[in-house]
Amino acid sequence: MKYDYYVVAVPGDCADTLAELADVAINEARERARLYAIPAEWLAVVIRGEIGDCNVTFRVRRKRR
Repeated sequence: MKYDYYVVAVPGDCADTLAELADVAINEARERARLYAIPAEWLAVVIRGEIGDCNVTFRVRRKRR
């Protein structure tokens, strides 16, 4: 298994729940990825911030084979 990590900041007011913000962060990380890999598992974890903040920072992990 190989792991790739991305730090992504998204506006805290672009979604209503933390799960929706995590989806936005994962989509941003997918766009940044140089290598397009299928299958891949994505996971986003909040580093800093909460809903309604100016920016919410996520650490996004991609697990691929």
